[in-house]
Amino acid sequence: MKFMLTASKIFYVLDPNLQQIPDPTDNDIDEVKAERKKRNKDEVMYRGHFLNALSNRLYDLYTMEPLTKAIWNTLEFKYQSEEEDTKKFLISKYFNYKFVDDKSI
Repeated sequence: MKFMLTASKIFYVLDPNLQQIPDPTDNDIDEVKAERKKRNKDEVMYRGHFLNALSNRLYDLYTMEPLTKAIWNTLEFKYQSEEEDTKKFLISKYFNYKFVDDKSI
């Protein structure tokens, strides 16, 4: 997912150091207006790509979430913790392995 979003040049939307664009005012210069328009377009594209990649069950859960960054962080935390649990389980199995004389390796 990261690769596809990076290739599409929209992964920057998830950058935690990304500056917020100030709310629109009457005195905005053209650069700020263009940046706001680009960011809004990229967030919509990101949301579409991201939701499209989810399974039906996850799609139904996260369709109502307005912030795609929140969806990303939630799923990343969930699947990282599952991966860590799996690694802990495998390591504990490795350390508990015992040789038995009547069985070959």
